[in-house]
Formats: sequence, C-alpha cells, structure tokens
Amino acid sequence: MIKRMTKATSMLVAAAAVVSLIPATGASAATKTLETKEGTIEQAVAFDGGNYIFDGYKSSDDETGVYFNNGDKDKLVEDIDNADSVEAYGTKYAKVVDGNDEYLVDLSTGKIVEDETSEDIKDTLTSKLRSTLNKTDRYGQIASTSDLDLTEITEKQFGQTWYEYAATTSGGAVLNGYVNDAGKYIDTDYVANVSVLKDNKLVKIDNFGEVDSTSKIKVDLASAKTIAEDADYIYRVATVNITFDGVAQPQKTYLQKISKAQGETEDEAYLPKSVASYEITAAFDSEDADDAATSLADLSQYDFRVINGVVYATNNDGSKVTVKTFKLKKDKVTVDGGTTAKLDAYLVEQDVNEDQDVMGTNAVSIDVDGNTWALNKGTIYKFDGSDFVAVYSVDRAFDTLEVYNADSLLAWEDGEDAYATVAKATTTPVDQTPVVNKGWVNTASGWTFYTSAGAQVKGQWVNDGGVWYYIKADGVMATGWVKDGANWYFLNASGAMKTGWVKDGANWYFLNASGAMATGWVQDGGNWYFLNASGAMLSNTTVNGYKLGASGAWVK
Repeated sequence: MIKRMTKATSMLVAAAAVVSLIPATGASAATKTLETKEGTIEQAVAFDGGNYIFDGYKSSDDETGVYFNNGDKDKLVEDIDNADSVEAYGTKYAKVVDGNDEYLVDLSTGKIVEDETSEDIKDTLTSKLRSTLNKTDRYGQIASTSDLDLTEITEKQFGQTWYEYAATTSGGAVLNGYVNDAGKYIDTDYVANVSVLKDNKLVKIDNFGEVDSTSKIKVDLASAKTIAEDADYIYRVATVNITFDGVAQPQKTYLQKISKAQGETEDEAYLPKSVASYEITAAFDSEDADDAATSLADLSQYDFRVINGVVYATNNDGSKVTVKTFKLKKDKVTVDGGTTAKLDAYLVEQDVNEDQDVMGTNAVSIDVDGNTWALNKGTIYKFDGSDFVAVYSVDRAFDTLEVYNADSLLAWEDGEDAYATVAKATTTPVDQTPVVNKGWVNTASGWTFYTSAGAQVKGQWVNDGGVWYYIKADGVMATGWVKDGANWYFLNASGAMKTGWVKDGANWYFLNASGAMATGWVQDGGNWYFLNASGAMLSNTTVNGYKLGASGAWVK
C-alpha cells in the first residue's frame, strides 16, 4: 500500500506545483477540476446518478473484486470472484462475466438479478419468436430454435435490447428482421422504399424482389449491416442488386431508417411502420454526398450513434479520435454527367468532420445519449455536434475514460492507483417550478408511471408502445410473477409482460396471448404439452395415459 499511497499523493503534489504555471485561459476557466482519489480500477461501467460498478479495489483493507458504488460508497458485489469483463447491458444492467459464469447486476441497486442471464433472455426470446413466426404464412414452419439466429444489435450500450434475427424457414428461405426483448418483431426483407436512377430519372421501388410494372426495375437485397438505433428507429446500410428489364446493373448502397413500430402485414408477418432509404453515392452533383460516399466506404472503422436524426460516426485509432456527422436529406441535385435538370434525391450527406488527440484507445467513451468523449493530457472533452469542447480537468497521467453522461463518469490511469469521478453535488440553482411527471420516471424504489395529466398510476396495467406493464399498489413497476385476479402473469426484467413460453428456474411455463399463465393441456406449434396446477410443464412422464417426451411434447 505504500506504493499506492505515494502515487496518489504525488499526483496531488504535482497538480499543486504546476497550477500556478498555467495561465487562466478561457478554456481552462470553463472546465471543472475533478479530485484525484486513491484506488485501482481495472474496468468499470458508469450509470445514472453517479452510480458505477468497477473491478479493482480502493484501499489496503479492500480485497480485489467487483464493487458497486452508489455515488457515495463502495459495496462488494458478493458471489462474483473475478471479472473477465464488465459491460453495459439493457436499460440499467452491467453484464459481468467470470469464467463460464455470467451475472446481471442492477446498477440502480447494485444487486445481482437472480436466475437470469443475457443468454437466458435470448434463449427465451428465441423460443417465443419462433412460436410467433410459425403462426404466419410468410415464415411457415421454423423447424427448431437452431434455425433462428439472434444477434444483439447494440452490444455494450444502455437502452432497450433489440436483436437482429435470421430465420430459416422449412422451405429453406432465410428471412431477416428485428425483435426486441419483449418479443415485438418487424420483418425487414420486404419493404425497400428505394429510389433508383434510370434514364436521368429517379424511380421509387416499393418492395424487394418485385419487378416494377412501369420501369421494369427489380431490386433485391444483397446484404445489410445494422449500424445504430435510437428510441424509435433502427439504422442499417443495405447493399442491393438491381436489374433493368432483367439486365444486371451496378449495385447500390442505401442507409435505411427503419421504424421499430409495427405497421402492415405481409402474409401475416409484421412489417415496419415506415422505411426511409437514403442513397450513399457520388453519382450526383453534391460535394457533401461525395464526402459521405468516401467516408462510408468502410463501415468497420466506425462506432455509430444517432442523435436527433443525425448519424454520428466515431473512429478511434488510439492517437486521435475523429467524429463525422451525416445528415439524411432530401436534396435537389443534378446527375453528374447528365442533364441540368434537378432531381429530388434522398441522400446521405456528410456535415462535420472533427478530430481530437487522445491518450490511447481507452481514452474515448460514448455516453448513453450518443455523445463522444475524449481524454487527453488532463482534459476531458465532449463532442457537441460541431467541435470538441473541454468540460473537465483531471490528472495528466489519466489514460482511461468511462462516461454515462456529463454528471456520471470515471477517469483513471491504467495499472495505477488513482482515479476521479464527478461528484453528485452541483452548483446549479434549484428550479422552484413544480415538476409535472409524465410517462416513466425512475426512482430509488424502481420505475413508476404517470399519465399525460401527471397522475401516478397505481395497482393496474399500463400499455406503453404496445407492451403491457403492471404497476403495483405502491406505484412501482412489477417484475417476475404477478397475480392479478385469478391469473398469474410473468414480467421480464424490463417489466414487459411475457407471452408464450417462459423458463423460470428449472421449469417451463406457457403464457396465453393475454399473458395469463396456462395450466392443463396446451397446444403450441402443432404439439400438445401438459402444465401442472402450478403452471410448470411436465416432461418424461405419462399423464392420463398420454406419454410426454423430454421436450414436454406429447409423443403420439
């Protein structure tokens, strides 16, 4: 501990020694200095309200381990021996991996979620989605969950968890779409809504795989890469094959803005409520579009976010971080080498291109709202949409940054015994205007819900965005099993009511379309299952002369 104490003390002494040598410039005057504290942090995830979880230790009395800090003091998260990785998950969790074990830690309380992991959630969702898709003519029968592949689209980020899925039907076709952790899905292989240039005219093509009767243009989806999401949309870059009268044309690339809301159906499968497509191209007389086409030729170099409809692309090479912004615009442009007539084209156009030196790869962090932060030589910068602005000052040796938002972040020096956080205290004057809460409000007790008039909901169901939640009598959102009237319902960790199959502990349960837990005989996907009086599915047994196999299905 002598070495660690000396290191932290030397930082404070050095800071005091040089402060008189630094001129009081406008930049330094605008930043707030964060206090250097003693402690070794190996990895961390910051959360709302100054809360954070970290792997390491703070004092000689501490053992190395995973700790939760509520903005005031550390508490050892028991049952976790070591942390191979700690990362953000869902709306309020840290996913901690310890060898073959995974834990979800609620960052609003510091408690481990019992008997549930991200893989459990994914497996349950896969089974539920398969059952749902099997009820549509578009998908027919998906033989097993192995024919349904789910990939989380924004890993290591806070927010509602959405997955990209690829479903192999009984006919061998592979169909793609998105599904959230509540089981709401959208099929994205049908609606195209792209504009194709032909004979100096832009022709709108509504759907993939269909020949336009007038222009004889056909567009097929060749590949797609999901790059980002915001509250209402998912963004992907789609490469398409195009034919004119059956003759192949050069491929085109579009950035598609896909609504998370369900819209119309195609063969009983839900399509997105809207799809807007913006071409990534240098075919028009637009320097901004040309710049975008050049910058987005290699998507793998960027970490994408979307803020207020603008796409932010962050590139971090370890010595500097570059942020480029792209606007999705309807613009009047002419065709390069074509006529002088202006066309209404939907284009991706580059706007801002700014960079900032950093202390290393780990000196860059993107916050919960999509803002890019950078740490360099004792200054923490935030990209504000047009430039990097100095916000905080820390020890010049710090080289690692973890940001939730401007009021909750950590900075530290890798392998050393010093760190800094943003204190909870603020100098902002208290607004005396009464606050009228609307919608979801997170409190110390949990999530609460208010009507548009500001009245708190208690002891009843709430439908928000097509998803049902149950608010308990004390006004706090329920999770897990809830009894309402004569029926039992199951709500996942985000509070969303589940339907279909749910695994809780070692048992499987089936929840009807209304969410009510079923008992007795249940038919699903052409198979019959038997659920006992507590709702648990039976398997490897005989009920009233009917044999149930290992999967629980009746063996005919």
